[in-house]
Amino acid sequence: MKHLAIMGFKKTGKTFLATKIIEDLVGNGYRVAAVKHIHHEFTIDTEGKDTWRMARSGASIVTSISPNEMAIIFPRQMHDTNIDDFLGKIFREHGIDVVVYEGFAKLYGRSPHVYKILTVRKSEDIGLIEEISPPVVAVFRLENTSLPEKGVPVYGPELSLDFFNHVRRSLGLVK
Repeated sequence: MKHLAIMGFKKTGKTFLATKIIEDLVGNGYRVAAVKHIHHEFTIDTEGKDTWRMARSGASIVTSISPNEMAIIFPRQMHDTNIDDFLGKIFREHGIDVVVYEGFAKLYGRSPHVYKILTVRKSEDIGLIEEISPPVVAVFRLENTSLPEKGVPVYGPELSLDFFNHVRRSLGLVK
């Protein structure tokens, strides 16, 4: 299983790029999982609804299943659980080839096991590259911004087949 994190500051095209990479990988026959980092407090649960009431009654895990999706809610922080191990087990059981993370610069920015793409809008955004460790696959610029040379291929704002081929080759998915 390969891990690719799209990292950058707010409004630099992380979600746009993640969705385009996911579309390309799925279109080429790979099974992809997506993990989104949300910086602020967030819940998919709604106060007063059944799942909310079940969580408040003490359930450790609440699962809601509808005809179009399933959600698993962990009402308490998982302090005793390693998130990577937990998600890894689920992803392996579902035959995931690539996990695409959106964000997580602090968690995965120094990991040698996670491939990274840095997104930038302004030339000063490229400074984030100094805070992340290889492997850095590419820099994606949301606009035609002039960037200082950092020894990493720069793509964007239009995404070409060359970009997607480069990402797949960098991940070791194709030769």
